[in-house]
Amino acid sequence: MNRLVAILFFLSGACGLVYEVVWTRMMTSVFGSTAVAIGTVLAAYMTGLAVGGWLLGKAADRSRHPLRLYAYLELGVALTAAVAHLLLTQVTPAYLAIYEAFGRSHAALGVARFFIAFVLIVAPTILMGATLPVLVRFVVRRISAVGSSVSTLYAINTMGAVAGALLAGFWLIGAFGVHGAVGAAILGNLAVGAVAWIAAARGDRAIAEDAAPSAPSAEEIEPERLPVTPTTYRVVLTGLFLSGLTSFAYEVYWSRCLHFVTGNSTYAVTTVLVAFLSGIALGGYLIRFAMRRGVDAAATFGWIQVLIAIFAATAMPILFNVYDPESIRRHTWGSFGGFWNLVVSRFGIAASVMFVPAALIGATFPLAGRIGVERIEKSGAGVGRIYAINTAGNVLGALLPGLVLIHRFGIQKGLLLMAGLNLLVGFWVLVSRIGEVKYLRWAAPAALAIVLLAAFNVSLAFRFPLAAGGDWYRVLYLRDGPSATTAVLLNPNTREKSMTVDGVEIGGSGVTDYKQQLLAHLPKLLLDDVSNELSVGLGSGILAGESARHARVRTITCVEIEPTVVEGSAWFGEGGRAVAADPKIGLVVDDVANHLRTTSRTYDVVSADEKTAHEYASNGFSYSRDYYEMARRRLKPGGLVIQWVPTDLPHRQYRMILKTFCAAFPNVSLWYFGPALMSGTSNTILVGSNEPIALDLGSAARRMASDSTAFGGFARYGLATPEAVLAQFWTTRDVIEPAVAGDPENTLSHPRYEFYTADDYAVPSRQRLAQNFDLLMQLRDRTPDDALPRGNSGSGADSLLRALRGAEGEYIVACGTSLHDAPPEAVMRHLERAVELAPWNENLRARVFAQYWELGGRYFAAGNFAAAADLFRRGLRAYDRYAMGHVEYALALARIGDLDSAIQESRRGVALDPNLVAARRVLAELLLSAGRREEAHGELRAILAVEPGDDEARRLLAGF
Repeated sequence: MNRLVAILFFLSGACGLVYEVVWTRMMTSVFGSTAVAIGTVLAAYMTGLAVGGWLLGKAADRSRHPLRLYAYLELGVALTAAVAHLLLTQVTPAYLAIYEAFGRSHAALGVARFFIAFVLIVAPTILMGATLPVLVRFVVRRISAVGSSVSTLYAINTMGAVAGALLAGFWLIGAFGVHGAVGAAILGNLAVGAVAWIAAARGDRAIAEDAAPSAPSAEEIEPERLPVTPTTYRVVLTGLFLSGLTSFAYEVYWSRCLHFVTGNSTYAVTTVLVAFLSGIALGGYLIRFAMRRGVDAAATFGWIQVLIAIFAATAMPILFNVYDPESIRRHTWGSFGGFWNLVVSRFGIAASVMFVPAALIGATFPLAGRIGVERIEKSGAGVGRIYAINTAGNVLGALLPGLVLIHRFGIQKGLLLMAGLNLLVGFWVLVSRIGEVKYLRWAAPAALAIVLLAAFNVSLAFRFPLAAGGDWYRVLYLRDGPSATTAVLLNPNTREKSMTVDGVEIGGSGVTDYKQQLLAHLPKLLLDDVSNELSVGLGSGILAGESARHARVRTITCVEIEPTVVEGSAWFGEGGRAVAADPKIGLVVDDVANHLRTTSRTYDVVSADEKTAHEYASNGFSYSRDYYEMARRRLKPGGLVIQWVPTDLPHRQYRMILKTFCAAFPNVSLWYFGPALMSGTSNTILVGSNEPIALDLGSAARRMASDSTAFGGFARYGLATPEAVLAQFWTTRDVIEPAVAGDPENTLSHPRYEFYTADDYAVPSRQRLAQNFDLLMQLRDRTPDDALPRGNSGSGADSLLRALRGAEGEYIVACGTSLHDAPPEAVMRHLERAVELAPWNENLRARVFAQYWELGGRYFAAGNFAAAADLFRRGLRAYDRYAMGHVEYALALARIGDLDSAIQESRRGVALDPNLVAARRVLAELLLSAGRREEAHGELRAILAVEPGDDEARRLLAGF
C-alpha cells in the first residue's frame, strides 16, 4: 500500500477522534452529563459516519480520481468542522428553547437532543464516514486484494484514532483547551487534504490513463474466495450490525467495570479507550494474514463471533479470580513512583480485560468487507454499505446500555447478554454457511438459552471493590445505574453506614457526615432568609435531611444525576432524615448543569457537596467558573453558594479552585474546619455571594437560639455555640485573590483541573495537605482584624476574638508543625496552649483530640506503645466523648502490660457507644486475657445481639 496514503489516513483517524472527544464534552456540558445524554451525543456522531459511508461510498465508484475526491473530503471535513464547532459554542439558546417545549417528556427531549446534535455535526461526520470507502476504491486495483486493503486501511485509521485519543486525553485539551484542540484537528485535516490533493494532481494523468490495473504485491494476493450465497451475505450483514451493537455496549460495560479499579479520571478513561482501540486496530490488521491463507471469510466471521462471546464473558471473572480486585484498586489508585507508571499500570489492567475480545471485534469488519465486495468497480459502495451497517449497530450500542440494559440487568449480566447475542450471531452465520453439519442447527438456540439462563439466574462469583475498606463491609444495597454503581455498606464494627459510587465514598453516617453537617447548617447561621435551597448531589441524603430540620427552610430542591443514589439514600432515613418522604424536599434526577440552565427558580442557598476522589482529579465541572456563574445567577438577593473542597488536593489544583471561585463571585469567604472525631479529610468551605454577608456574632446567636434543635448535627461535632462556628472563619476574597493572582482558572473551554500534571498525584496526601496548609496559614496571617467576624461587647465577643486570634492560631501552628513532621513535643505545646485559651470551644477540643490521635497512631504503628499511650491519654484529656478514642488507648495500655487500666478504658468506650462492636470486642478479648471469662462471655453475647453475623464473636463463644 502507498505509504503516503497510510500516513494520511492515520492522521485523519487521529483528527476524527479529537473531534469526537471534544464535541462530546461540549454537547454534554449543555445537554447534561447523564448516561442517556452522553449516549445520545455519541449516537448522533456515529449516525453521521454511517450516513456518510452509505451515501458517499457510491460516489467513490463513480469517480475516476478517488484520491482527489479523498482530498476534497478531508478539506471539507476541516471547513465543516470549523462551522460545526462555531455552532456548538452557540447552541445553548436553541437547546433551552427546545427544553422549554419538550422538557416534561424524557422521550421527546431525548429525540430533540439527538436531532440537535446530529444537525450540528452532520456535515463533518458524513464526510468523515466517506473517507474509508473512497480510499478503498483508490487503493484496491484487483478484487483479490480487497480483504488485505480493507484490513490495512481499517487498522491504520484505528491506530490514528488511538493517537488522537492519546493527544486529546493527555495533552491537547489540557494544554490548549477545547477550542485549541479542535483547531489542531482542523489544521490536521487541512494538511491531509492539501497533501492528498497535491499527490492526486501529480499522479492524476497516470491514474486516469492506466487502463490495466497494476500488479498487486505478493502480500496483497488473496486466494479465490468461496462463493457466498445471498442468504449468507444477508446473515453476515445482519450479524455485522449486531456485532457493532455489542462492541459499543462492551466498551460501555468494560469502562464502567474498570472505573472500580482504575478510577474515572480523564486520564484513566483515556487509557481504557486507548486499550480498546488498540485491540481493534491489532485485530483489524492481523486478520489480513488469515485472509491471505484462503480462509472461508463467512465461516471465520461466525467463529470469531463465538470467540468474542467466550472472551467477553470470561475476561473480567478470570482477571478478578487471578488478582484480588481490591489489591488492583490499591495498586492503581496509590502513588507508587510516578504518573507514567500509573498510566502504564492502568493500560495493562484495561488490556488484560479488553485486548483479546477487542482484537476479535476488530477482525470482523475486514472479513465482512472481503465478503461484501464482489466487483472492483463497486468496491467503494460495498465497503461504504458495510461500514454504514456496522456503524448503525454502534449507534444502538451507544444508546441501549444507558437507556435500558444497565438499570434492568446490571453490568455483569449485561455483559453476558451481549455475549449471548454474539453467540447467536456466530452460530447463525455458521448454520447459514455450513448448515449441513446437523449439530450447528441446534448450537445457536442452545448457546443463547445457556447464556440467558446464566444472565438471569447465576450468582456471579466476583464483586467489584465497593470501598477502600475491603470486603468485610456488609452490603445493604448494591445496584448498577445508568451512570454509576451505588452501594450502601455497613461497617459491622462501628455500625456506621456509608454510600459509595463506583467505589468512592460520597456520604454516610460516619466520617463523611461532618462535611454534610457543615454544608447544611453553616448557611442557616449566616442568613436570615433560607426559605428556598438547592442541594447539589443527594448522596446519603444527610445534607438535604439536615437542612430540612430548620423551620425557616420551606422547600429544598435536590438534584442528583444517578437514580440508584436516590434509591440507596433510603438506607439513611434514621432520625427523620428520609428525604423521599420529606414534604419539604423535591428530588430531581438530572445533571446539575442541565437543571441550572433550564430552571427559572432562584434560591437563597445553593449547597454543593461535590463527589470527588482524592486519588485523582474527577468532577472538574463542579470546580469550573462556568458552574459557579450558573449557580450565582440562580441566587436570590442576599443568597449564597456554599461548596466543600477537600484540603488534600494537589497544591496546584487547590490554588486553582480558590482562584476560579474568587473570579466568579464578588464576595467570598473561606472557612476551614479541621478533622474532628476522626472525620476524615480536612474541610475547606467556600462561601460566595453577590452581596456582602455580615459575619456578626449577635445575629448568629439569635439564629441558633431560635431553632437550637435544628443545629443538633453541628453540636455533635462540638459546634454548639455561634462562637465555636465563627471561630472557623478564615479569610476573604480580598486576601485570597492577590495570593493566587498568578494561577490559572478552570473553565469548560479550558478544563485545567482534570488535566493535572504528571507529579500532582504522585505527591503523598499528607505532603499535599502540608503544602495547602502553608498557604492557609499565610492567608490567615494576612487577614486584617476588620475582616474577622464581629461581636458586640461582652464575654461572647471576647471569647470569639480570643478563639480567632489566639486558640485557633495555636491550633493551626500545631497542625502545620505536625504535617512537617516536627517533634511531638513542639506539636503538643501548641495544642495545650490552644485548649487553655478557649476551653469552652468543644469543637476545638475535639480537633485537638484528633491531632493527638494521629500522633499516637503513628507511634502505635511503629511499636512505641508507651509513647502512643501517653499521646492517647493527652487527647482524651482534651476531649473524652469519642468511644474509639478510649478503645485505642486501651489497646496501647494492654501492649505495655497495664491490663486493668486497659479494661477500664474499654468499658468507658462501651458506655459511650453500647452498639460499637469494636469496643465490645476489644473489651471481651482483654477480659479473656485477664481470665475473667464470665464477663467476656457477656460481652460476646452483647456483640451478637447487635451484630448477629459476627463470626469472630461466634468463634470465641464456641470456646466456652
